[in-house]
Amino acid sequence: MSNINDKLLAAKTDNPLLTSLHEIAQPAEINWLPQTLGWQLLVLLFFTYLLYRVYLVIKKYLSNAYRRAALSHLAELQLTLDESNELKKIPLILRKTALYGYPRLQVAPHLGNAWELWLDKECQGSDFSGQHRGVLSQLAYAKRPKLSTQQIQAIKEQAMFWVKNHRGAHD
Repeated sequence: MSNINDKLLAAKTDNPLLTSLHEIAQPAEINWLPQTLGWQLLVLLFFTYLLYRVYLVIKKYLSNAYRRAALSHLAELQLTLDESNELKKIPLILRKTALYGYPRLQVAPHLGNAWELWLDKECQGSDFSGQHRGVLSQLAYAKRPKLSTQQIQAIKEQAMFWVKNHRGAHD
């Protein structure tokens, strides 16, 4: 092998035109960072906006923790006519959810039909004051509510709908 290298080296020196040749210098790698102030400011503005959007998403997630808790409590309820204590939790969960989502002065004064109307006003599509009129009061105060299993299931679904879709102070 050294014999071949020696022959090539000798061939280079034998030819006077090849003696002045050198390896060419490679150009520097392209720098992908912006070089001008305008582009640097634009990149900084973009990342600031991106961080702000992430902050808003996290803030919304944290402010809706009460919704997730209320929905999980409603989902865990075993609703049967024999379990009146479980049935009493539906109006209680709705009241607590409303107190978390709205100022106390808006929620506390409402009772009975006024409470049902307020729930309907705060969430489009809910129907506590129409088809389910008086059910929340009956669940909260009656020892043995006179409701069918379908009515109980419907009020539970209505409560879950309200918890998911109401728009409170945090929204």
